[in-house]
Amino acid sequence: MAARIVDAAFALVYLRLLGRTDVGAYTFLVVFTTYLDTLIDFGLNALLARDISRGSVGPSAAFRVVSGLRLGLWLLGLPLVAIVYGPLRERTNISTDAALAGWIFYAALLPTVVAKTATGVLWAAERLDLTAVVSVLATVLRTVLGAAVLFGGLGLIGLAATSLATNIVTALVLWGFATRRAMATEGPSAAHAAWLRQSWPLFVNQLLQGLFFKVDALLLPGLAGTAAAGAYAAAYKVSEGAGIVSSSFTLALFPRLSRGSDLSGAYRLALRALLQIAFPLAAGIALLSEPIVGVVGGRDYLPDSAIALAILIAYLPLSYANGLTQYVLIAAGRQRLLTGAFVAALVFNLAANLLLIPRFGYVGAAWVTVASEVVLLVPFQLAALSVAPGVSLAREARTPLLATLLMAPVVWWLRDAIHPLAAVAAGAVVYPLALWSLGGIDAAQRKLIAQLVSS
Repeated sequence: MAARIVDAAFALVYLRLLGRTDVGAYTFLVVFTTYLDTLIDFGLNALLARDISRGSVGPSAAFRVVSGLRLGLWLLGLPLVAIVYGPLRERTNISTDAALAGWIFYAALLPTVVAKTATGVLWAAERLDLTAVVSVLATVLRTVLGAAVLFGGLGLIGLAATSLATNIVTALVLWGFATRRAMATEGPSAAHAAWLRQSWPLFVNQLLQGLFFKVDALLLPGLAGTAAAGAYAAAYKVSEGAGIVSSSFTLALFPRLSRGSDLSGAYRLALRALLQIAFPLAAGIALLSEPIVGVVGGRDYLPDSAIALAILIAYLPLSYANGLTQYVLIAAGRQRLLTGAFVAALVFNLAANLLLIPRFGYVGAAWVTVASEVVLLVPFQLAALSVAPGVSLAREARTPLLATLLMAPVVWWLRDAIHPLAAVAAGAVVYPLALWSLGGIDAAQRKLIAQLVSS
């Protein structure tokens, strides 16, 4: 979360210095590189965390095998990079400089072969404190170098070079941590073929998930122009930052879910906690979208980015629930159930974006994102019934939704009558009081809160 705050601070810089057009191109490069990063990741870290936690494979052996696999996957991505930044460059509306920056971004993925695998080993050892420290420091380094190159006029190529330098440093530090803290012992080995066979469904799910979430960023420059893509990117940056709460919580919980016997109880408690955060956060961001965008991107992004954000943020409670459910199913070894859901959501997302973006631009893309989460939610909840019976999303969502409906008019009125900061302060008081009064904090949560306070 600290790293995401620093990253948000950097967004204040690059959104202003690059301008909407270059921000659109930059977003395209980052999203495409993220898909290539998914290829290199191949879903292997979830297997590392799960199997090392269970003692079925040794951390040293797993590190060697997975690093070798990822190096081969990086080489496999080279032809795709050559096609996109070569023959397809003009069709995606990106410049020659942007294409060169894209090549550098891909070179920056090579050090992540080591960094990703070291992170997986530390994840299994429940040393997320170490990976969090490295993440914060890397983000600070990337921010400082990125601001320097932008103020120096180096633009997209400078940002890509910054990514390369930061990833090299990050890989060295994470490798050192993993060697000293998590790979002191040997253990059972794992064959390359076995890892690929087991990780294939996770890779497919992760790739489908990435396409599902960010295919609109690839389509917007070509279908609506880079300026519209830049406006949408500013809104997406804010909504993506709001999602860090769920992803951090779920990743920290995953090793325990893999070893736990009461999966239904853990899922119920985690789902309740995440929804209690997601509903008021989504409502607050929607109501305060204009001042938020004004701070993050500046007046040049108004009102377009504020409109996109007010629509887009409605996906947040759905995303929190879907993200947790995904890892519950992986912990239970039922990751194959996810594939069909992601395929259906991706097909809907792609078809709807191709239909609506040419007509409605970023507004269409925002509504498609929200609707796609609903499409994903239905099969996810049906699959969850097989591993965590008795957990009801509707039941866990009812009380925080009612408390949010009580909070929203107060925030809305204070936003216009006094000041947005007064609205934020009042919402932070009204919502927890409403939640408590409605019985939203049960005995299990009160016990957990007491344990956290005492520690």
